[in-house]
Amino acid sequence: MKHIAFLFSSQKMVNRILLLIMVLGLWSCIKPYTPSLKTSSTEKYVIQGMVSNQEGWQEVNVSITSSVNEPRYIPVDFCEVKIIDDQNNIFDLINIGDGAYKVWMTSDELVIGRGYKIKVTMEGGIILESDYDYIPKGPTIGDVYYEVEQHHIDYPEGWLMGVQFYTNMTGENSDSRYYRWKLTETYEYHSVYPLEFYYNGQVQQVSPPDSSEMICYKTDIVDQIFTLSTASFNSNSINKFPLHYIENTRPNLGILYSLLVEQMALSREAYFYWDQLRQNNEEQGGLYSTQPLAVKGNIRNVSFPEYEVLGFFQASYMSTKRIFVEPKPEFELNYSDRCYPEPLRFGFVEISPYDYPAYLLSADGFPTAIILNEECIFCTQRGGVTQKPDFWPN
Repeated sequence: MKHIAFLFSSQKMVNRILLLIMVLGLWSCIKPYTPSLKTSSTEKYVIQGMVSNQEGWQEVNVSITSSVNEPRYIPVDFCEVKIIDDQNNIFDLINIGDGAYKVWMTSDELVIGRGYKIKVTMEGGIILESDYDYIPKGPTIGDVYYEVEQHHIDYPEGWLMGVQFYTNMTGENSDSRYYRWKLTETYEYHSVYPLEFYYNGQVQQVSPPDSSEMICYKTDIVDQIFTLSTASFNSNSINKFPLHYIENTRPNLGILYSLLVEQMALSREAYFYWDQLRQNNEEQGGLYSTQPLAVKGNIRNVSFPEYEVLGFFQASYMSTKRIFVEPKPEFELNYSDRCYPEPLRFGFVEISPYDYPAYLLSADGFPTAIILNEECIFCTQRGGVTQKPDFWPN
């Protein structure tokens, strides 16, 4: 009690306390600004999926949009998802996690000219349903090839050499006039060193050196939309349609590169959806960004029609082709292997226990006082996997 009396006997101290209380009170009233958005424009359901004429797994993805401040992918699991055709055949999809649902359909169940729609029942009974989309008749994909070209890139480098991919397509007049191409790239890359020495308070040797994570393979969906309509063409064909371009500053072409091209013949409605999405994404960013853009699709909220649903469920005629590209002698590759050896000025005493294990560069079978970052040894640190794809050459 004596201490309290002493503190409050000082008017100067009281004034300071009152000032502190006022400042804290003002601070607690300051709130971060959040844009005022209508409920109908936030947390929209997003459905993306398709069936094609090709027997196999047909997949649908269910998610919701995120906040403007923190755009991210928010999957929705535990839904009841069905594909229904216009013959009243029903195909139940299984939830494989991360908002993905799939079902195996045979070629007899995927018929040109037949209509298919999606029906999603959310937890709580909310029903989302698409219009029917019909598998059109379409052509087989033509040649897929590449040429070494120089392009102007919006980097400080300016003009860069690279590989430009093209495709040709020749269809009949009875085929669809609306097309989209989806590209998936896979490439092999290597780390620089095997694991041979590391330091964890003492120098440890791995014998024989471990090279199990020196060779990796990375697969990515190309973050671009490629669409074409031949409705105004004299013939239902296209020659040298430009697809993906890879500049020489990327590691993709360093060892071996593969591009899978999926050509999809679309309905008119599906084409206009994807072409609008292409135009918007060229202005706003990539196709597979975490926040989808509001392009009107063919899916509606049956339970609450006033709330918009994003996405499209399409039926397409698909044809695929894969191409491989080896390093090109026509131009020099100029990319980083992300390996940055760092010499120790004062030896191993510089290494903190927080950095254990510290990987050491080997010279003629002996450890050196040079630290290797993880990317020098473990190729998986760059996002790839060590398992060779089934389609990869031996």
